Amino acid sequence: MRARGRRAIRPAHGAETAIAVRTLAPDEALGVASLLARAFRDSPLNVAVIGGTPERRLRVNLHGMRALLPTAARCARVAAADRSGLMLGALIATPPLCYPVPPAPLASRIRCLLGQGPGVTRRWAAVFRALDALHPREPHWYLATLGVDPDSQGEGIGSALASSFLKWADRDARPAYLETDRPENVSFYERLGFRVEHEVEVLGAPIWRMLRTAASP
Repeated sequence: MRARGRRAIRPAHGAETAIAVRTLAPDEALGVASLLARAFRDSPLNVAVIGGTPERRLRVNLHGMRALLPTAARCARVAAADRSGLMLGALIATPPLCYPVPPAPLASRIRCLLGQGPGVTRRWAAVFRALDALHPREPHWYLATLGVDPDSQGEGIGSALASSFLKWADRDARPAYLETDRPENVSFYERLGFRVEHEVEVLGAPIWRMLRTAASP
């Protein structure tokens, strides 16, 4: 069965379009699993790791997000962007000294393995090892995931989420770090003050590692 998530509804002309970003409690975090699974379904790294049809990638992503989100919400920060009461985007970010997020409980990992398959699980583990070896060691805010409903991309949802993330980093006077596998995202994050630190290829997909220096206290 294909998990669809809630489809974005575009407001009528003149309707309220304010975007509200809010931090989710641990018991709310699973509500963004379908949204993030859809947001990353066709990203280059997802295609490299999972392959197959869009339906397969969506299904596999959903298993991964369901395993990740409850743990992430307890030790990191999961935030959602709402417009007119509809959730259209979400992010996962780790505060300084909180990377990496601890593994999910054993039962969740077993369910994820059965849902994704051993090959996909091994490839995601290889991606993590490759990127972890290059991860900054100084305390920083890490934007682990930022996804927007595909039907609402280009409408300011990602900018609202990224702006909230950077406010957290600036409040702590810490650097901000991220990785992206989408070339169009590089210029987006550069406009927010990030610079490319390094470009690396993982499983044939290019990954841009980007850093934003700490704001002055």
